[in-house]
This record gives sequence, structure tokens and C-alpha cells, in this order.
Amino acid sequence: MKIAFVMDDMSEHSNGTSTTAERYAESLRQQGHEVVCVAFGATGPGSFDVPEHCIPLVTHVAEGLDFHFAQPETAVFDEAFQGVDVIHIFLPFALGQAARDWGRAHKVPVTAAFHLQPENVTYNAGLGAAPLVCDGIYDLFKQWLYDDIRHIHCPSQMIARQLRKHGYRAQLHVISNGVPKAFCPGPARAFDDGLIHLVTVGRLSPEKDQATIIRAIARSKYSDRLQLHICGEGPLRSQIEWESAHLPHCPLIEYRSQEDLIALERACPLYIHASVADIEAISVIEALACGCIPIVAEAEMSAPAQFALCPESLFPAGDDGRLAQLIDWWLDHPEAQEQWRPRYVEEGMDDHVDKCTERFTAMLEQAITDDCAAYGGA
Repeated sequence: MKIAFVMDDMSEHSNGTSTTAERYAESLRQQGHEVVCVAFGATGPGSFDVPEHCIPLVTHVAEGLDFHFAQPETAVFDEAFQGVDVIHIFLPFALGQAARDWGRAHKVPVTAAFHLQPENVTYNAGLGAAPLVCDGIYDLFKQWLYDDIRHIHCPSQMIARQLRKHGYRAQLHVISNGVPKAFCPGPARAFDDGLIHLVTVGRLSPEKDQATIIRAIARSKYSDRLQLHICGEGPLRSQIEWESAHLPHCPLIEYRSQEDLIALERACPLYIHASVADIEAISVIEALACGCIPIVAEAEMSAPAQFALCPESLFPAGDDGRLAQLIDWWLDHPEAQEQWRPRYVEEGMDDHVDKCTERFTAMLEQAITDDCAAYGGA
């Protein structure tokens, strides 16, 4: 197949959706498909760059979150979409809407993914969960794009349930965003500082709730020996540094390359994820595949709780007391770590990106059949 990816922003590699697009494109090419990408900041083979779409006030806020909207250009579409079998849209904004319209006008099948959780918008706007506002955003996204799409890729069962709840009528395909095969068990480097190293990965933003992890470490009986690695970037860095200044060992806050992250996760016994809103949290699966035992927050709008295989890997979101108890329990029971680690590795490796893109291409094939039948009957 020749597949077109339409993605607003490929300029920021800390953006989870752009990372998914890059990983899927690479995997699909390795499987013999041709992939072209239309995006702001698109580079490399098969890439078509479009300008930034500047929106008063909104663009300023989005750039603070390391995100750029893209400006549609018909001439770029005409070149990029020549001979494609299907157009796949990642986000419901102006670029995606225009690509959908181009596909419908030229009778090219169109699919879409639901990667932007409304709660990510409200938390970063300082509104918290804001269920009524989120309901409105779900409705807006549906009107902007998804009501005219027959097949939607959902990265988790949680977000698929939300789409059904909000009246989305398309066929929903639950497929993980997937992790590269490089995330796997391997030799672990030994830290020579006598500390117990823990890791969390995620954007430094309100919904990721790194503050709960910091409070839990302060309450742990091992607090004087715990070194937390917070791998990510984002607007709350200064606040997180301030909140953790009282810890015996201040967290190491850094963005790591894939190679360095894999080495770190192989060396850390526990991975902690405290997010209250996550559409999938691929970082959790990456950590499992490398051999970390997870401790994950349970929240209605956060999907990673699905990866907890035992009660000791799950705590109520925001409950630093319970999280501290679980950190202590796992560190007190190294034999339990050895028992559960291979099970978690198997859980993580089941979602390697090659397996996920095989499921994704099956979705595209079904969508091509359905859309072409609809075009033929028009």
C-alpha cells in the first residue's frame, strides 16, 4: 500500500503523537509499504513540509506545550497524495480537516486516529478534569473531523469507551501505539552510588502528576536511599524542582535519548507512573519491556492501569501514602520482583510496534474496502 500520514507537528520529538507517527512510518516501510508524511517540520524521505498555522492566543499557548498547528496547502496535498491508497489523519485540526476534504473530493479512502485526549487540553489550560468542558471538546472534535470517518484508530480501550460514550459512530480499532524492538531486557549497568534508582517518564505537565511521586518518596522508609529519574520536558520543570528540593536526593530531571532511556530502565527495579489522564502512556509499556516492575496510578481517564498484573502495581491516583507503601513493599520483597518481572516483560513485548502496525494495516485494508464501496455508490 501507499499510505499518507497527516500530522500537524513533526518538529518536536518530545511529542508523543509525532513519535508514534515516526515509529509507525518506519515499521510500515520495513514491511514493504510506502509512507508519505505531510506535517509542519516534516523531514526525511517521503516528507512534505507545510507552514505553521498561526492562531491568535492559541498558538502562543500551544508553543508553550511544544506543539505547532499546521497550515493546509492544496498544492502540497496534490503532490503528496498522488497515487496513495489511503490518507490517515492523526489530529482533528485544520490540516486534518483539509486532508479529509481532499480525500473525499478525490475519492481516496480516509481514516483517522484519536490521539489527543480532551483532558490533556483542560489540565494544561489550568482547568483540571473539567468534565463539562471535556464533553464539549469531544463534541467539537467529532464535528470537525470524526463524524465523517468510518474507521478510527484508538490507542486504548479506555479512549474507545469514551468515544462511544460521546456518540462517535465509526468502527473503532483498539491498537497500541507500540514500542520499538530495542526496548527489551538486557545487561543492566550497575550504579556505584549505593542508592536505589527509580524512574518515571512523561511530559512535565499537570496531568502527569510527578508531584505525587515526589511526596511518596519523601514518605518512604527508604527515602534517604531513593534516587528518582524524571525523564521528560515541559512547563512544570521549575515547580517540580521546587517541590523536590527537600528530598535527600533531588530527582534527576532530563530528556534522554532512546538508547540512554533503555539503559536506565534496565537498571531501575521500579517504574512509577502517576498520571491522572493518559490515552495510553506508551512509556509504561517501554519500561515493562525493559524489565521494570510498574507502579501505576488508577484513574478513570488514564489507560495505563490496564497494565497492572497484580494489586501491588496499582494505587489510587494522587494517593502518595499508598504509593509510598507500594514502593516499600516491592523493595522489601525482591523475590516478588523476580517472580513478576518476566510476566511484565512479556506484557510489554506483546505490544512491539511491528505487531501493532500489522493490526493497523488490517484496519486500513478494511477502510479502503468500505470507503471505495461508498464512493462507488455515490
